[in-house]
Amino acid sequence: HALRRVSLPTVVLLTALPMALVALAFPARLAADWRAVAALPAGERWLIGMIALTSLAGTVLLYVAVRGRNATLASLIEISYPAFVAVFAWLLFREWQLNSGVLVGAALVFLGTTLIIINSR
Repeated sequence: HALRRVSLPTVVLLTALPMALVALAFPARLAADWRAVAALPAGERWLIGMIALTSLAGTVLLYVAVRGRNATLASLIEISYPAFVAVFAWLLFREWQLNSGVLVGAALVFLGTTLIIINSR
């Protein structure tokens, strides 16, 4: 109910604020990391920047989903993201670290998500 009463910029700020406060506790580590990122080739810096942009996009899309339907439905769909991480890890890095048990579990998550979406209409 709270997300229906506050704006998207407020939700984004409330999402980022705790992370920023934790980051302030590690100034030396952050400075070293910034130097390391600055020394990377532009393509790798771009990929690291995409982490921030995709995280922001995830927050915005979750907000839109909760406002458009309900929090329960949005969270059930959101739990399927590990499967997408596995697919993109394979596509981008050719890493496949899944076994049969994980694949069966992922299939069940997708099946459950599909059933929930179909029955919520």
